[in-house]
Formats: sequence, C-alpha cells, structure tokens
Amino acid sequence: GSDYMGGVLYSALAKYHHPPNNESKKRSAEILHHLSIKAKNYGIKIGLEPVNRYESNLINTAQQAIDFINMADSDNLYVHLDSYHMNIEESDYIQPILLCDDKLGYFHIGENHRGYLGEGHINFPEIKKGFDQIGYKGPVTFESFSSTVVDPKLSNILGVWRNLWTDSYDLAKKSKQFLDDNFK
Repeated sequence: GSDYMGGVLYSALAKYHHPPNNESKKRSAEILHHLSIKAKNYGIKIGLEPVNRYESNLINTAQQAIDFINMADSDNLYVHLDSYHMNIEESDYIQPILLCDDKLGYFHIGENHRGYLGEGHINFPEIKKGFDQIGYKGPVTFESFSSTVVDPKLSNILGVWRNLWTDSYDLAKKSKQFLDDNFK
C-alpha cells in the first residue's frame, strides 16, 4: 500500500575505495529506469538518497542525484535528501533544495551527530527556507541512530558505535515537537 520507496537503491551501502566508473553508473541508471517504470505502474515513486562518501561512491550530492535521474531518463525518480548527509557533502542546505525543486520527493531530518534534533549544528532554519522557496509540502521524517537499537551489522556499516539515546519514546516525542515547532 505504500506510494513511495526510497533510500540507497542505486548501489550497495558500503565504503568504496575508488570512484565509480562510467559503466557502473550506466548499469545502475538502466536498472533504476526499469524499476521506476514498474513502480509507476503501481503508483509508487522512487526516491534516490544521496549519502556521504563513506557509505557510497555513486550519489553523494543533490547535483549527482539530479544527474543520475537524467541519465536514468525517468519521470518517476525523485531525490530523497537527508540533512545529516548534506552536512557532510553539501556547501549549504538551501542550494541543493532549490536545485531539486519539484524533483525533491522526500526529506530526512537528522542532526550532524544522529541524536536529538536541535542539539547539534544542522541549520534547520535554512532547510525550512529552502522548502518555502520551492513550495515543498512532501514528507519530512526524522532519522536517528543509536547503537543500543541498531543491528550490529548496520551499526558497523554506518559507524554507529555510541549510544546517543536509549529512550525511543522520549526521542520520538521531542523530535515530533521539534518538527511541529520548526517545519509547519
């Protein structure tokens, strides 16, 4: 029943020790072209999440996501931005949002340390300003990781080796309040 599927769908989530080659990009784009057509027939949008260079070598920035979508030649591929990854790979928060414009299909809100919102240095007012400039009304979801709840295999891939929080209810409650206060 979902109408959206997104994330790192274009490659394995792993640290690569070399840049991608053109053949790898082309193969991934072809596969996602076909997947996006099938998904569209079911009313499902496909979102490609740029992640930092330690988790993928293929799409790390909004520009790379837009270029990849153009290479895949699909009207059913969207960009799935994440403030945590933008903090590492982008120069600011507004320009990537403006670049994506109507291709922005999903947004993960997360702190630079993956903990409680408002306790790090992510510039949330700048993100909100970008949303307002493009009229973004799509999903904004909170994403956080703590080694107490993340599977050890995923913890190792993502480098989640410390407990930023232990009370999921408190985290969810405070995050919802932060989103209501800052993104309505």
